[in-house]
Amino acid sequence: MKLVLLTICFCCLIQSALAQSTPPPENPYSELSGASGPIKRPAAPPNPAPRTPDGKPDLSGFWKGPLIIGGMFKSVGGPPFTSAGEEAYKYNLSHSINPEALCLFAGIPRASISGVPFEIIQNSNRVVFLYELMWTFRSVPVDGRGHPKDLEPSFFGNGIGKWEGDTLVIDSVGFKDKLSWIDDDAHPHSDAMHVVERWSRPDADHLAHEVTVEDPKFYTKAWTFSRVFTAMPQGEELYEFACDENNVDRDGGHLGYGPIDLKQYPLNPVAPKK
Repeated sequence: MKLVLLTICFCCLIQSALAQSTPPPENPYSELSGASGPIKRPAAPPNPAPRTPDGKPDLSGFWKGPLIIGGMFKSVGGPPFTSAGEEAYKYNLSHSINPEALCLFAGIPRASISGVPFEIIQNSNRVVFLYELMWTFRSVPVDGRGHPKDLEPSFFGNGIGKWEGDTLVIDSVGFKDKLSWIDDDAHPHSDAMHVVERWSRPDADHLAHEVTVEDPKFYTKAWTFSRVFTAMPQGEELYEFACDENNVDRDGGHLGYGPIDLKQYPLNPVAPKK
């Protein structure tokens, strides 16, 4: 018994020493689990963000960041449901299949918490987001227009952009309220959802993103979360994402209700029947 205890303690000491010697994260602006908060500046002077011919920060490039898990509602201490929102959440847990498992678009704000890379292409009148996730895109005008009076609901909503100093602000309304979750944990949204995103590039290697969500039908108050994306290394680009090819959930028989629980099955789908 003493030998076992000594062995365990020795292992703990080794793990502690390794943890202390672990180098700092690659991204000096990183925020754990998507927690909102001020950006921490690196010790060394960063390379400045590039600018477009009209003087705006150039957000163009390939970007990636970690998946946010449990951080979206941190600023309000958990989802502030209305009674209708709580019922919708219970419905998603018991009757609604994860839309991404059905190869439907993530939309926003869900695409904002994904760990899948994306590309931004920018000119003076438009900013385009090319998502590896579901191999889709979002094109946002930045020309002073407002939202159309008659909107066709969509997964990404109708987004219009404007510059506030060096920050691109995107205002989106007109969302689908069926087969669409705001995150990976089945939290719902209604057709009244309103999303405001603030994008900025503090330096050449990082892209800061702050998101405010309000939905008076399903939530009693608005909430804000933020994260910082890192520029992908030179030469890395997006991979083609054909969602229904080798669909783990479909081929493995995991299309159940509620969010996908990876603890219940491994990420190796059953071979499809010929």
